[in-house]
Amino acid sequence: MNAIFAYLWSYFTKHKGRYTVVVLFMLAASGMYVAPIYLLRLFIDAILEADFTWHTLFLYGGLFLGAIATAYVTEFVWNYFLFIGSYDMQSQLRGKIMAHFLKMRPPFYHRFRTGDLMTRANDDVQVMGMTIGYGLMVFLNTSVYLAFILGMMAITVSWKLTLVALVPMPFLAYFIFKWGSLVDAKFTKAQNAVSEMNSEVLEMIDGIRVVRAFGLEGATKEQFEQKTTETLAKNNEVSEIDSRFGPLITILLATSFVLSFGVGAFFVAEKEITVGAMVSFQVYLGMIVWPMISAGDLVNVMQQGAASWRRISEVLQASDDMEEDGKTPLTTLQDFRFEHFNFHYPQNSRLVLQDIHLTIPKGAVIGIVGKTGSGKTTLLRQFGHYYPYSHQVPLVNGQKLTSYKTQDLRNLLAEVPQEHTLFSRSIRENLLFGNDKAGDEELWQALKNASFAKDVQNMPQGLDTLVGEKGVSLSGGQKQRLSLARAFLRNSQLLLLDDALSAVDANTEQAIIENLGTLVTKPTLVIVTHRLSAVTQADHIIVLDEGKISQSGRHHELISQPGWYQEQYFHQQLKGGDKLVAND
Repeated sequence: MNAIFAYLWSYFTKHKGRYTVVVLFMLAASGMYVAPIYLLRLFIDAILEADFTWHTLFLYGGLFLGAIATAYVTEFVWNYFLFIGSYDMQSQLRGKIMAHFLKMRPPFYHRFRTGDLMTRANDDVQVMGMTIGYGLMVFLNTSVYLAFILGMMAITVSWKLTLVALVPMPFLAYFIFKWGSLVDAKFTKAQNAVSEMNSEVLEMIDGIRVVRAFGLEGATKEQFEQKTTETLAKNNEVSEIDSRFGPLITILLATSFVLSFGVGAFFVAEKEITVGAMVSFQVYLGMIVWPMISAGDLVNVMQQGAASWRRISEVLQASDDMEEDGKTPLTTLQDFRFEHFNFHYPQNSRLVLQDIHLTIPKGAVIGIVGKTGSGKTTLLRQFGHYYPYSHQVPLVNGQKLTSYKTQDLRNLLAEVPQEHTLFSRSIRENLLFGNDKAGDEELWQALKNASFAKDVQNMPQGLDTLVGEKGVSLSGGQKQRLSLARAFLRNSQLLLLDDALSAVDANTEQAIIENLGTLVTKPTLVIVTHRLSAVTQADHIIVLDEGKISQSGRHHELISQPGWYQEQYFHQQLKGGDKLVAND
């Protein structure tokens, strides 16, 4: 709970002008809400004392209307600024979370499932917004507003009668805090269940074709219904605790009414208070209902906010365990070297790459081939520094890659991964991710280089054709070529292709490879492939086998040597060069 108080206090301090207005207008509104009740007392006493005149009527009536109008205006102002703060904080939190997501690399995403991250960035942020909006409103109502009412009861009526009316309140406070302590744990479990359910939904949507292909619709539906039932049960537990407060408060307030009415009648008989004071006291007591009910809400909201803030903080404080970002600027890539390089993934101590020795000079074309699971994709990932280095660090321009600014390195490379990520927007918008300043001429040139221009021209809306979520309206080959065109637009110094031509035919593949030599900025090119026809013109080719370089050389050298490369080359020649092998 201390953590959320610290965060909220820092936010209030940062926006103290806004919350000063909130508090000042809240004080004014509270005063204006209790003022009409005091006027009611004076009005009744004037009637009973036969001291009632037209002047009295207009005076009290005018003051009454003025108090109501002022209460409305002041209530509007402080509520307006209060909920502006709520939405502002949600906006800031979401921006902060998104910035964190964009900085994190794969190890972070191995730790959190996508549905879980979505729940924390959406549902938990909304709970935080409710905490600083509705929660603060309830806090002010149960403190400032309640203090005004109790003050008027004690000062203008009777402090003794006020104490009598408050007799049941310690019982209320006891149960509020006893049950409120249960909300935190129950709400955390409920939110975790929602995260799991969201993750299940995303996985099912992504894998809907597989589910249908294997005829598992019924089993999948039952599995999801079980998950929703568990989520419902956990949320029902939270609702059950919330539901305890209403009846308890109603019973205790009714008890307070009975006690105060009985003792108040005695005080009137003894002429300790007037009838008008007694009536106003009962009205004040009725006004306590909302602040007292709000006390239960306040505990619930704060406990839920504390649980949500813990979940948000867990994400914001989570690291991807990468090396600290370097300080040296990087403006050009002269060479990239691996010297006796070894690597294993953070979650596994088995070496995936062993004793890799490779030098890639500027402008070179390097081919990386090998059987499935040999470590080709893993080697390609080392260029972009996606995982912490296990032992050695690659050298860029003779210095350790980690000594450079990560963003500078990313600005100099472009990658087309095996899994082509397309956004549910138009072809134009997907291309502009590669270069947001590119004009139509540059876009068409990139599409031409990727052998995709004719396909786009034949589409009714051309560049403005929507590709659907994850490019669902495009074929596998079209997705690859659109991803290639996007990468070409970056005009990067290093271009990484991870089996990026596997879904196109041999002629299209050859045309794309030839077009690579016509790019405005000829990049250093690293090609991971299973089809050897893609690397026949490479300056250097390495063959990986169980993470080690088993062969290396140019194409004509490797086909003359007995080994995997020669066998695979002749095998693919027999199959017409179109045999596709499974990706890493």
